[in-house]
Amino acid sequence: FYIQIQMPQNLLCIFANTQVGSNLTTLLTLSNSNNMKTILFVYILTSSFYLAAQEKYIFDTSKIDATTKLIGRYPQFDKQKTYREFNFIIDDPETIKKIIMTLPLGKEGKNTIEDPEFRVNIIQNYDEVKTWIVNPNLNSVLSNGHTYEFDVKKLKELAKKYPFDYMFDKITFKNKFGYEQYLEKQKVDKAFLFDHAPQFKYEGSFEIKFPRDSKFSSPKAISDYLTPLVEKIVSKNEYRITYILNEKNRNDQTQFTMTITGSKKIFNELQLDNLKKGNWTETSEEGWFFYRTK
Repeated sequence: FYIQIQMPQNLLCIFANTQVGSNLTTLLTLSNSNNMKTILFVYILTSSFYLAAQEKYIFDTSKIDATTKLIGRYPQFDKQKTYREFNFIIDDPETIKKIIMTLPLGKEGKNTIEDPEFRVNIIQNYDEVKTWIVNPNLNSVLSNGHTYEFDVKKLKELAKKYPFDYMFDKITFKNKFGYEQYLEKQKVDKAFLFDHAPQFKYEGSFEIKFPRDSKFSSPKAISDYLTPLVEKIVSKNEYRITYILNEKNRNDQTQFTMTITGSKKIFNELQLDNLKKGNWTETSEEGWFFYRTK
């Protein structure tokens, strides 16, 4: 059971990889170019790629193949393109191996992220497999949940030798098949670099309005009522019951509108006495597609 709060779209969550066995929440300090500091909670997620303590470089060169690209770029949400002067791209595998050996990580320090930051990506077979967050003003890099000293001047040197800029498109898809078809077409375009794929975990969703009474006294009580009914139709991991704190639920305190997300089978087969199901809505998700322009 989830409670979801609708929040402004400009809220930014930053995810970093770390070598841990479970999801943790850690406190990071963000500093912008004016040295103003704010606090952000960052979910540190387990990753199959990690830096062991004895490793000195940002990537294991034995994993570089013919599809590998090394890209330095300002984040796509940075409309000012603050650190565009650092942008670079290298697509020759042997050159990438040599370049990585010139980018050693220094002493580990306090976890810090500038706002905005700069990013260095490893791309393989149109997939963004590795990302480092670079703090240009602080001469440091965040990798796998740890921050290290880093010589940012070397990125400027790469930018002069391997200049680069990019654009990205946001495309909405109604299903995974439509996304996969579109992706295959992009791979024919020589300018195409990589994408951020939609997840499509659930087929769609629908709402159910419950009267606020002794039986349905809270979203938790409603969830407890719905759960065994839904799990007669699908398994535990194939759906989600959510109470969204939206305008409807804020303004009408006589009811609770719950959202069930999952397969259309739930919508078709779920039977509720004296309760009307809302219309079925197919899931629409965005894919982000990145292209080289320079």
